[in-house]
Amino acid sequence: MDKGVLTGCDHRQEYLLKWWWKNYCQDNDFPVTFCDFGMSPSARAWCESKGNVITQHTIPISNINQGIEKAPWKETLFPLMWSNRHVWFQKAFAQEKSPFNQTIWIDLDCEVKKNVGSLFEMIEVGDGFAISFTAEEELKPYYERKLLEEGVKGVQTGVFAYTKNSPVIPAWINWCKANFPIDFTEETCLSHLLHKHPFKPTYFSRNYNWTTPEIKNPRALILHHASATRKRALLARIDFSG
Repeated sequence: MDKGVLTGCDHRQEYLLKWWWKNYCQDNDFPVTFCDFGMSPSARAWCESKGNVITQHTIPISNINQGIEKAPWKETLFPLMWSNRHVWFQKAFAQEKSPFNQTIWIDLDCEVKKNVGSLFEMIEVGDGFAISFTAEEELKPYYERKLLEEGVKGVQTGVFAYTKNSPVIPAWINWCKANFPIDFTEETCLSHLLHKHPFKPTYFSRNYNWTTPEIKNPRALILHHASATRKRALLARIDFSG
């Protein structure tokens, strides 16, 4: 297939599936492939009724929290957060399974407001990879908690696009395999990779991945409810009858 969208979740966030789909379909008709990171059977069946499903239950890392004794963030984060690491890293490994020649990944907690097709145009140059930087106001805790090295301008992996032959994807996967004991998430892995290696990505506007939805932005194509607090607020708005 030529162009399409990839998303995914495990059972803990599958409650967002119908909400995500309803918003996406209002202005977009690119085919969607869902990544099953550990969904319930009913959620997987629903996804199969809307598009393709690929399974990504395991990653080639036997214990994602093994060997973190020297991790710079070990003492700055609640251990409960570590239980999410496995599904976060699954996102990176799932990208190599995309059935599309050109793929847009959109997190399930993203509220798609407009047509996202212009993202495909951004991967026609450079290394065929496009993403946005982390908002400046959101970087401070990354440095305070030692999730990012000083000077690294982090990227936000809630929304990104790439071509099937982009060298960034295999490099990202290899970085995850090599650095998971000291990089907390797939996102910090990609941030450090793009900082340290001379790839030529396209950095798009935050309007494509607006991570502060409480601040109104009529130009935003995607509102990203990217925190537990925002998702709790979002939960009150979701209509589960559809």
